[in-house]
Amino acid sequence: MRWYYRIVLSRLSRQQYIVNNHQTNQFSTSKQELTIQTRNASDRIFFGGSFDPVHLGHTQLPNRIASSLDIQHVIYVPAARSPFKSHHPTADHHRLAMLQLALHDHPNCEVWQHELVRGKSEPDSPSYWADTWSEVQRQCDTGTNMFLIGTDQARSMHKWYRYEAFWKDAIVMLRLETGPNTRTDFLTQSKVLIEELAKQGVWSPDDLNHWETRIVQAPLIDASSTKIRDTLANPQARKNSIQGLDPRVHRYILSQNLYQ
Repeated sequence: MRWYYRIVLSRLSRQQYIVNNHQTNQFSTSKQELTIQTRNASDRIFFGGSFDPVHLGHTQLPNRIASSLDIQHVIYVPAARSPFKSHHPTADHHRLAMLQLALHDHPNCEVWQHELVRGKSEPDSPSYWADTWSEVQRQCDTGTNMFLIGTDQARSMHKWYRYEAFWKDAIVMLRLETGPNTRTDFLTQSKVLIEELAKQGVWSPDDLNHWETRIVQAPLIDASSTKIRDTLANPQARKNSIQGLDPRVHRYILSQNLYQ
């Protein structure tokens, strides 16, 4: 029978397979190991988030940053429940399906279900990055492990649970509009960010110097999960093309009656 299922799956597009597979509310509930390719890589970038829903900023920015740093592996880590958000996200299997659809054209990307699986066994516990990063360090004990954050997350880093254990591995994306003054704007806004961090009274001079080396320039992409959800909640607008939303993800949302 195995040969039969291989033939059937080969006749399905990958997109349709992902939709069909996740309509049954199924995803892995076993302990999540990263792929051998990722574990053996010399450098890795991890990118966590709710992805509710995933948008073009989520898919384009990490890949551009990875390319600029000559890193081949990007690992997405969907959160079961963010400790900084009061509302519960859309069901895990839907967010996972949308993320896999959005990454269809990015073969260097991997979706790691570690936090989703942990959330099933610990439903009342938020997804703490400290726990996730500890598992990353266990599985990927060679090479360099990094994770992407935005400037707002850098400003609030001292509020993260056990941040001392992992903050130095962060890469800060400073998003700017592309233009003739982009480099000057980057230097100016980087300085402003470091000054803001200094005023917090949390970081030592050495810490601030380290932060300064971890800031990278990223393009400004007009996409927001909040705005997309608001548009989808409008019955007259939800079927129209939505800025920042991958058409494949949009079709999935409509087929599953999400965000109404």
